[in-house]
Amino acid sequence: MTLPAPSVILVVQPTSPRVPGTPDAGAEYREMQRSITPAQYSHALTLESLQAAQARDLPDRLIRGAPAVVHFSARGTPGGGLRFLTGDGGEAPISDQGLCKLLTEFVAEGLRLVVLSACWTSELAHLLAETVPCVIGTGGPITDRGCLDYSRTLYSALAHGRSVGKAHSIAVGAAEMYGADVDCLPELRTAPGVYAEALFLVGAEYRTPPTRTINKPRGSGLSWRLRKKQLPGGPGGRP
Repeated sequence: MTLPAPSVILVVQPTSPRVPGTPDAGAEYREMQRSITPAQYSHALTLESLQAAQARDLPDRLIRGAPAVVHFSARGTPGGGLRFLTGDGGEAPISDQGLCKLLTEFVAEGLRLVVLSACWTSELAHLLAETVPCVIGTGGPITDRGCLDYSRTLYSALAHGRSVGKAHSIAVGAAEMYGADVDCLPELRTAPGVYAEALFLVGAEYRTPPTRTINKPRGSGLSWRLRKKQLPGGPGGRP
């Protein structure tokens, strides 16, 4: 059986090292890579990165082929808008509504999950979930350590064949166990009619165990029969 192409996870890294307090997007990518590589179904997933991304880089990449997941390793703003690099090396927020319209165009082509690994992205997640099957965002500020812990566990669970809903629950529990602020943990939202527990990144073709062929032992070609044990004295006789 020919397996389908692996699901692509696109990590968008629109951060500038020149801006104080910028999250280490490279560290998050490395944590994701480490969690996926040894997983049971790592061959079913492909991890890609869009580094030092400006706003115009995102539609250019999506047009070449829609990924199953778009993960933004970015900075948010309290008033809304993920921050992308600008031509002068700084950062500026982009339009939430514009981003929603852009990503919606790729849902029919296979986009299933958007992860907003940035502060103050709950409202953006709410807007995206009107059309994108599953969206993960954060209502308040979240530390870099919290993002790393959550992302590492989330993608490990997904790469081991868990559903999006189950993987999110596991990742939230792990992040809280490691000491993350319970009021700022990532939240999962779904589009109308979507059940996160039934949505998988690892396709059923990868998760279905191979069919085993039972080989019967080969005989010597002789016919075997059950024989009654004869009593002493011959058939039907007495001693």
